Amino acid sequence: MVIVFDGDIFEEKVQGYEELITQIENTDIAGVTNPGFELFLLLHIEGSYEGRIKDHEAEFLNMDEDGKYSYAYNVLREITGMNAKKNPEIGNLADNVLVAIAQEKRINQDIHDLKGKVSSNIGKIIEEIINEKCAC
Repeated sequence: MVIVFDGDIFEEKVQGYEELITQIENTDIAGVTNPGFELFLLLHIEGSYEGRIKDHEAEFLNMDEDGKYSYAYNVLREITGMNAKKNPEIGNLADNVLVAIAQEKRINQDIHDLKGKVSSNIGKIIEEIINEKCAC
């Protein structure tokens, strides 16, 4: 089973991240995005790493006035015109999963070392699944 969650809850609020990851990895696969899943969705858009992520890591990891990490959500909404949390059409980004996999390699993919880093290993997991399927 792949267990996916946002790493931003561990940036300021919760202790025990490494213990949680270790526990998950004993039997399952941990998929983590930091600060949130919208980062991985943003990676599906060609050129988003160069144009929106690179040199903007601090903005992704800063809380807004409501105490949320909403920069990735806001950038994704600006580019797509969609609310990623409510619009099912956001799923169409999956057509560009290979773009996301390639761009994700340019950010931190080590979920054991994500505090203070824009990070995702979702594409890495998907790539491993694709490669395993193709090896059959």
